[in-house]
Amino acid sequence: MASSSTSTTLSESGYIFSPKRYYINNLDSYHGAYIVKEISKIIAEKNVPSPKQSSRTLVGEDVQVPSFTPPEQPYEIIGTVTNPKLKSIDNVARFVPKEECVPQMLTCGTVILDISYDRDELKVAMDYMNVLKELIEKQKPPPKDDDDEPTATTAVDTDKRILILISTVMSWGSTKPMDPDNPDMPFIELDFRKRKPHPNYKMHYDIENEVIGVARKYRSQIGALVIATGVTYGGREDVLFYWFQKAWECEPVLPILGRGRNVIPLINVLDLAKIVYNLVVDFPRKLYILAVEQNVTKQREIVKPLGRAIGSGMFKCIPPEDAFLIPEIDQRIFDLMTLNLNMEPTFIVETMGLQWTSELTFGENVPTLMKQFKKERTLKPFKILVYGPPIVGKTTLAKLICHNYGLVYISPETVAQDLLSDLAWRVNHWDVGETAALAPPTGEEEEPVDEDDDAEDEDAQAVVRQTLSILQSGRAPTDEEIMGYLRQKMLSRDAINRGWVLDGFPTNMAQCAALFEKGEEQDSESADGAEHEPFDEDVDLYSTVLKKLLPDIVVSLEATDEFLCDKAMRQPEGDPRFDEETVLKRLNDFRFADSRETTPLNFFDELDIHPLVVPVKEHQDYDMKLSYHNVELRMGRPCRYGKLLGLIEAAEKKEKEERKLRKAAETKALEALERSLKEEREEKMEYWTELYALLREEEEAALAAAGEPMRNYLIHHIFPTLTPALLEVAKLRPEDPVDFLGDNLIKLNPHAKKLDPKLRRLIETFLSRQGAANSGINICKIEKDVTHVTDKDKDDLEVAEQLFKLNPSGKMLEPGYNLQAEKLLGKIKILDDAIKNLDIKIEPLFVEVEDTSQSSSAAAAIANKLMGPL
Repeated sequence: MASSSTSTTLSESGYIFSPKRYYINNLDSYHGAYIVKEISKIIAEKNVPSPKQSSRTLVGEDVQVPSFTPPEQPYEIIGTVTNPKLKSIDNVARFVPKEECVPQMLTCGTVILDISYDRDELKVAMDYMNVLKELIEKQKPPPKDDDDEPTATTAVDTDKRILILISTVMSWGSTKPMDPDNPDMPFIELDFRKRKPHPNYKMHYDIENEVIGVARKYRSQIGALVIATGVTYGGREDVLFYWFQKAWECEPVLPILGRGRNVIPLINVLDLAKIVYNLVVDFPRKLYILAVEQNVTKQREIVKPLGRAIGSGMFKCIPPEDAFLIPEIDQRIFDLMTLNLNMEPTFIVETMGLQWTSELTFGENVPTLMKQFKKERTLKPFKILVYGPPIVGKTTLAKLICHNYGLVYISPETVAQDLLSDLAWRVNHWDVGETAALAPPTGEEEEPVDEDDDAEDEDAQAVVRQTLSILQSGRAPTDEEIMGYLRQKMLSRDAINRGWVLDGFPTNMAQCAALFEKGEEQDSESADGAEHEPFDEDVDLYSTVLKKLLPDIVVSLEATDEFLCDKAMRQPEGDPRFDEETVLKRLNDFRFADSRETTPLNFFDELDIHPLVVPVKEHQDYDMKLSYHNVELRMGRPCRYGKLLGLIEAAEKKEKEERKLRKAAETKALEALERSLKEEREEKMEYWTELYALLREEEEAALAAAGEPMRNYLIHHIFPTLTPALLEVAKLRPEDPVDFLGDNLIKLNPHAKKLDPKLRRLIETFLSRQGAANSGINICKIEKDVTHVTDKDKDDLEVAEQLFKLNPSGKMLEPGYNLQAEKLLGKIKILDDAIKNLDIKIEPLFVEVEDTSQSSSAAAAIANKLMGPL
């Protein structure tokens, strides 16, 4: 009934409740990642389809059509994440946005809410509790039960909500011991009503009480309990990360807050995930559970095993308030590391029967924990050997690799001095004491020191002081001692953890055998913790060498003698190492030992460590960046940890800034170029515009000057005649405007040579007689053709006209008797030729005859014809 009511209420709000849905906040957090792995086992078991099938065969009427059943909702995991860029997590159905987490939590049958890590989750938890109580209040009131706190373990109804709140033991931070006479008496779960929270964890305390109140009041509708978890460790680490990191980096001293005698409740994060898994599978009738280990562990029992097993082995007790001077230690870490609580997990030991990940103490489990830490943080050492001729750049390259990868630099020239400085510092620290920074202890703070640890420290100090006295004697170390110092440096914690770069050593086969011999040392286990069975050919491969001393990469720098001599000449004067004789001697010794048969590279070839050959040819490559690039490609990316992480981030930031500045400079240069091109283009356009305008002016002036005669000619001789003629044509609009225009042009042309009036009358008379006056013949055309008549011709016409007037009969005189008539006939012939060009079918005025007599008769006939009417 409660489940159906819940589903109805949530459905109305757009969300559907499912008892098969699990909600886990901060899926990608330190705790969440391990809890998801455990809850995924439940999902995998629940979502496996049942393989059972009926063996009964039905035929005929027994066959029934199966009814449609909707698919069951699968079991799934949802939750929020801390990294918004995360796309997916294995076995997680979907991610829930932070702003929608409360409504989504109400749709889940099981809610696992962790408030021990992120303080931002406190508000979410309180909002969820308020909404949850309102929702449950709308449902059927739960039946009353007189028993408020049963302890028997009982399976919870499958439709019942489950709420598991993962809190912190800091809600007990200010709790006083139950027995003042026996302060070491541990707290148990039944003491949770007497707990007093740390001042910074009062809100955790309030939320715990809210969960306990809901569990008591609505026990029939929801099962809720609180897990007070201790300081979690393991894997990639959380609170103890700073100490694991500094121990792996071999920080000179590991800090202990105060004297380190406070008891810190611990719990392996894998054990915490197992506890949550067991509670989900078999939810008990419990209100409060302590998730801590059985072993009592003090702060110094956490820090000192780390420093001795994987670190420098040196410690310093600092005042607790000085912890805030360390950037990596925040308020949360400080509160947990200064907590002093002795707790006993009765429920998970006696009732749950938890199978602990390890029953060893924290100190005994440190090597295993460090392997997990290195695996989770992808920490691996690089062991590099740099080999090559003298002054080729081995030291420069070795130090560059050490700087960028955070490795230990080892050189036979400096190993003795490095060892002397380290031992002198250790002896001085022992003389001062690790508690020198603290105030003198009072009587209550006095505590006996562990005799075993004190004995070990005294033995180590004796060896160190003896070695230091030898180094401080001033005697030059022998080759055997240098070899021992090199092995000691390569086997130091610092070199084993981070890796090393060996500069220019060994130089022959004998040194290789002595440096890497097996001796009494034992090889450490493989990095992954599982040693594979070797091949038959590799069984005795490392029988005579110490494998953990062998380099991973052998870098062989190669250069010609001419290049090396030239490089030596380029070095500053005054350094005896670059004298001509010294350089040539060192170079000859190297070439002699580096022959094909005796080169130390053969030693590594036989161990399947094939050298990386890097040619050196550029004199300008003083810092060996080109050679370093080749080595970097073989090594891969450096480990991101501690000090090196800061260097890497600084380098990345610098590279990003340089890239940004370079891009800004390129953009600025591009803008400047575009601006200059635009200005240049505008200047050119302005120049071209002015030049074009000037050219146009000059061209117009030239055209005007060239067209001036034509313009004057047209103005004076054409336009005065043409304009009136055009106006006349426009006014009258004749059928043949072109001929009309021509006729008017001739009439209006004051400069045209006009036909003599007498000749004109003669032509008009002739045309009228021929019937051509009204036949469209253009008299102007005829006049034009006869305008070439000269003044003398005009006189002849006058004579002819006079003859016509004196001949009333109209008959022409005989040819030959009158010269004036002959001339007139010549003019008429000209007129006849002009009429032919007009394409008019009329009888010609002059007819060709073959003989003179015929010509004279024809002329006389024409003359008579013309003169007849006159």
